[in-house]
Amino acid sequence: MNAYGHADRVVLKWDVPLQNTDGSPFTDVSGFKVFKRSEKIGEECEACVEKRKLHANVDFQNPVNAVIDKGEVEYTDKSVTPGLTYSYSVSAYNLKGREGKPSPEVDVVFDEPPAPPGGLRSRVDSKGVRLEWEGPLHATAVKNYRVYRGAADNPDQMKAIGGTTNGETSFLDNSAPRDATHYYRVRSFKTNRGVSLESSESSAVKVRVPAVLWDPPEKVNTLSTRDGITIWWDKVNIERNETRYNIYRSESDKLFEKINREPLAEPNFNDKTVVRGKTYRYKVTAFPRDKPEDESGGAGSEVVKYTR
Repeated sequence: MNAYGHADRVVLKWDVPLQNTDGSPFTDVSGFKVFKRSEKIGEECEACVEKRKLHANVDFQNPVNAVIDKGEVEYTDKSVTPGLTYSYSVSAYNLKGREGKPSPEVDVVFDEPPAPPGGLRSRVDSKGVRLEWEGPLHATAVKNYRVYRGAADNPDQMKAIGGTTNGETSFLDNSAPRDATHYYRVRSFKTNRGVSLESSESSAVKVRVPAVLWDPPEKVNTLSTRDGITIWWDKVNIERNETRYNIYRSESDKLFEKINREPLAEPNFNDKTVVRGKTYRYKVTAFPRDKPEDESGGAGSEVVKYTR
């Protein structure tokens, strides 16, 4: 049995036994009993098995409080409080009510969860969806992050697709189905006595992955002129289609906002709405003329100050 700690719950996973203790096939499994005991962190008693109590019963045929898939049982315990160590064990019983011995206990040191990461952002290029984020301010115990993806912005329906190690705060998802929209969230992750503990989830980002992936425009250049700021970039060739562009502007490190009213056919643009003395950054995306929803990731410019 394995245990996984989250910000507000403990998830237990174990395999459905295939054999009885005598080696014969276990074909009449009826359910499982989940046992639990708790103690304050630092006051654990390894020999206090007698303190464990029946916590839950999982019906194998109708597992309303668990998920059973491909021979694995997943049970979630939400009745947990930081500052305690929880010990779990599981026993199986057959249709006649005969119960096997409980499994060895698994301890979960449910201390304070790490803080979630922030600033999650994304871009799409020819290799997939690239995610970046900032670690929590007090991240000394956070060494890893887990990335979750789903078809809807519902944390409970998102599935872990991978993670990072050694404090890395970026991730490439090259397995995201194409021609589809996905939502991503990231959780901070640490371990305590070999048991994982995750933070609450980050804010979500919504990403549209086009049917065909291509790199964003390259070499986005800027020049302050008498008539505004001129932006130009390398042309993007999209096979069997005409390329169109969108251009986004960030003023003084604010959020990027699209500034072209209609898609651009040429790889250049003159921004006449700038204000003297202010600084700007630009980001350019490309997409097929007849599929604006398949917009590429954005390529950014250097900061430019309008001086004319």
